[in-house]
Amino acid sequence: MEKNPMTATVDYEIDGVQYGFLTLPHSHDECGWGSMLIPNAVAKNGEGPTVLFTGANHGDEHEGPGALYDLAQRIDHKDVTGRVIIVPGMNYLAFRAGKRTLPLDGGNINRVFPGNPTGSLTEKIADYFLRTLLSLADYGVDFHSGG
Repeated sequence: MEKNPMTATVDYEIDGVQYGFLTLPHSHDECGWGSMLIPNAVAKNGEGPTVLFTGANHGDEHEGPGALYDLAQRIDHKDVTGRVIIVPGMNYLAFRAGKRTLPLDGGNINRVFPGNPTGSLTEKIADYFLRTLLSLADYGVDFHSGG
């Protein structure tokens, strides 16, 4: 299987709280060397289970991202045994635009799993979440709402 071009600026193995981005290279008219940035956070304290929290699978679902941004700001790694990974807006550009699907390719992340590391932007995001983030997780919670 091809390697996914998406990378994380956080190190999932370091104890403490980190804030960063998932970066997906994306060349467009305004920037030939641009990247799509998806905010994320990780809190880790020793060994234990990993919980992955995601929101904004659909960009027009605002309740989950609101709760997860709040959690990311308040979490203290000393209150964690194991690891918590938080991605408040997995479809971040759609969330920012208030649209259900990714504005760049019209893709619906929820409909393209398992994704494709060499496919559309939406397929690359789905592939990264499935093969990278879910493989780290013992538990996953995806916040959906009415849109």
